[in-house]
Amino acid sequence: MSNTTPHPKFMEAMRKLSAMTEEERLSEENKELFEQAMKYAPLDIQPALIAIQKKYEVSVH
Repeated sequence: MSNTTPHPKFMEAMRKLSAMTEEERLSEENKELFEQAMKYAPLDIQPALIAIQKKYEVSVH
């Protein structure tokens, strides 16, 4: 798989997360899906996902 093609698991997770509201994406129920997106994210997208994860941690705690 080339470095320019996102991993299929990332694409699946992002497709599902994109269809949700921000509140749904940050919910505990979707934490695994978000973690899957982070795990398979291309390097250039990871900083944006980390920022969202930090927002989640602040809103939950």
